[in-house]
Amino acid sequence: MHTELTRAYRVYFPLLVRKCARMLGDGHEAQDIAQETFIRFSRSELLTADTRTVTAWLYRTSTRLAIDRLRVRRRETDDSAIAHALSRDAPDHTVELRALLHTLLTGVPEAELEAALLSRVDGLTQPEIADVMGIHERSVRRLLVRFDRRLESIYQRSDA
Repeated sequence: MHTELTRAYRVYFPLLVRKCARMLGDGHEAQDIAQETFIRFSRSELLTADTRTVTAWLYRTSTRLAIDRLRVRRRETDDSAIAHALSRDAPDHTVELRALLHTLLTGVPEAELEAALLSRVDGLTQPEIADVMGIHERSVRRLLVRFDRRLESIYQRSDA
């Protein structure tokens, strides 16, 4: 068992760190998430599972942990940081990005957000997302369509 965990760690840890860094924009947090993913993996029954199952589980777990970290960050943001971001001194794109992130983290169902992140941030195909999320490919298409509609609606409101 120890050998399988060591091999998986060597193969997947760097990939998970890069994946989470893209999501979080912070290499240290990305390493924390990748480490937490491997702690959970070591406790799972998947150490001897096939590569496809292991890959899907690691992607799903690290994505969900990163989403949770983003939500915690949002909750921990103090009022002064929000006030600064919304002040006239902050660049317009910073205000827009913070507002969009807040809307996505609070208003988008987790499965939709997870599918969108796997697609748009990680570049996974719909069949790969279906494997990672453990759902049918048709469900992935529906989640992404709903996400795109929701995003379009958000942009339309901000343009109004």
